[in-house]
Amino acid sequence: MVALAIAGGGSGVIPRLLTRPGASRTVLEAQVPYGRRALTELLGAKPASRCSPEAARELAQAVYRRALRLRETPHTPVLGLGATAALVTDRERQGAHRIHVAVVDGFRSWEASAHLRKGARTRAEEEAIAERIILGALAEAMVGGEFDLALQPDERSSIEAVSLAHPCDVIACGEQPWATVDTAGRVRAGGPLPGIVLPGSFNPLHKGHAALLEAARRRTAGFAAYEISITNVDKPPLAAAELDARLAQIRGRAPVVLTRAPTFVEKARLLPGAAFAVGADTAARILEPRYYADADGLAKALAELRELGARLHVAERRVGDRLLRLDDLPVPPSAVDMFQPIPASEVAIDISSTELRSRPAAKGHSEPPPMSFRT
Repeated sequence: MVALAIAGGGSGVIPRLLTRPGASRTVLEAQVPYGRRALTELLGAKPASRCSPEAARELAQAVYRRALRLRETPHTPVLGLGATAALVTDRERQGAHRIHVAVVDGFRSWEASAHLRKGARTRAEEEAIAERIILGALAEAMVGGEFDLALQPDERSSIEAVSLAHPCDVIACGEQPWATVDTAGRVRAGGPLPGIVLPGSFNPLHKGHAALLEAARRRTAGFAAYEISITNVDKPPLAAAELDARLAQIRGRAPVVLTRAPTFVEKARLLPGAAFAVGADTAARILEPRYYADADGLAKALAELRELGARLHVAERRVGDRLLRLDDLPVPPSAVDMFQPIPASEVAIDISSTELRSRPAAKGHSEPPPMSFRT
């Protein structure tokens, strides 16, 4: 969800957003701090310039902090958008006609600007461009994509992403509940809900993971993604450098969902309706009562998973000298329909990351370069 502060020019985008069906699921609040005192009060200090990239960024950060307080649940990713513009007015404007927008999500500041030629358009026409760049910057911060401002050859625009913090830092403290790392390595708070996710540590990533993800993708609508939790029930939290290295293996292959949700119930709360692809050994652990608070904990967890729309696609796995199948697991009768088998013939490769780590490094093998999110 997003909180917006638009200091005048481009504020027509607010009714465009609010009149869309379902807008209440996206817009937390929208402010128009038009006057100087209103702008100063929102920022907490008088800005050096009312229309600048810095002012847009300060506005975005101010309403981002408000969004963190205003969201109804900690499971909701939030953004702050700030925009300021100098457009056609009823007096001679000294500076250039320009629009600056920033969208802050804790990980990055997505910043867009456009400089327009004086006298080329009416106020309404410049307002339309301001609205397009605001919507374009918001879309870029949420899901990515390109937008056309229909500028003239001598006019210019830009959009860039400035790193603010490492994903580990933002997610570990609960500031953002989850994030998506796209195939190019860009981090965004939240994102489109995947149809199915493959949770794991991916230390290292191997062909079995890719085969399982593809087998799971064929069984559900929507896109497929890996999921990495920076906290784990049985392991210490992931350090930033270690997360960078694991993400570098996956870059260019599939999106990655980052969470701090070690259990499947917590994952399902963040990703309602998503299915999960797991090995039979992982499914066996999900069904172990010792991971739950009391004797009824497992039943309650399975009931909540059902309510959240979760399904588990379970691949056969070799454990020791036997092939572990879904049929071998003690799935309660009330939850049988939530578990679907994936035969070993579809996954083809049955090897674990633990086994790979125990092997000597292959001659000539080199690790992928780590991905850095530091500023």
